[in-house]
Amino acid sequence: MEDFDITFKWIGASTWILKVDNLKIACDPTLCKKDTIQDHRYFKAKRRTEPKFDKKDFEGIDFWLLTHAHEDHIDVQGLNVIEPSTKIYANSNLKRWLKLIYATNVDYLKSGMMEKFEYENIKVSIEAVPCVHASNFIAAKLAGSVNGYWLTIEKSNSIIQIYVTGDTINHKKVRTFIKGRKADIVIPNIGAGGLDKFGGPYTFTASQFMNFNQTLNPKVILPVHHKTFSIYKEPIEKLYEYNDDRILKFDEGETFGL
Repeated sequence: MEDFDITFKWIGASTWILKVDNLKIACDPTLCKKDTIQDHRYFKAKRRTEPKFDKKDFEGIDFWLLTHAHEDHIDVQGLNVIEPSTKIYANSNLKRWLKLIYATNVDYLKSGMMEKFEYENIKVSIEAVPCVHASNFIAAKLAGSVNGYWLTIEKSNSIIQIYVTGDTINHKKVRTFIKGRKADIVIPNIGAGGLDKFGGPYTFTASQFMNFNQTLNPKVILPVHHKTFSIYKEPIEKLYEYNDDRILKFDEGETFGL
């Protein structure tokens, strides 16, 4: 990692911006205001915090990673910061959203599909990783398809592996897919979303993630997808209790280097 200039900014929920050298990556824009009530069909969720961003944060994005169509991952305000010509990698259930901005440069990736490109002196590959977005079969079917993403960024003789978990639980399907891989950076969606709902939790609890994380052995863990919405039930302090130095502590709106 020391061969790359890396910065990270968490804006809220699973919305973040990652820069690797001059490559600028953004994920899942949900930017509604504090106290907005989102209707998730079977339940509602309230935004607890204001999204922490500057307009410049979304300028010059080289590509977006969109995991799925739930409104705590993309909303109208978030959609409006995506420039229609910007490269987007997305789950196919985002088509109805992206039609609204006439997005012209989208690859809809199914699990296992991979795209590669070169940017300046960097080689990039993006692979869609499966997610299981609930703790029983019925709820997972109702939740729909979700993508995680595995990024491989290479320059000269240096490689960095970044795993964006998406909304998933610690499920055999996901563990089998990533078996044998080692991530330098993991960006997990924490917070035990829907812990009190049918089929919950819909995302990692702290204990689930730490168990899941054993095979990845990352150098850095950047936990997101907690605190922002009322549907996120477990405080981040549950993860901090593991006293793992790889888990970085930061708040919404913070930008820092790795």
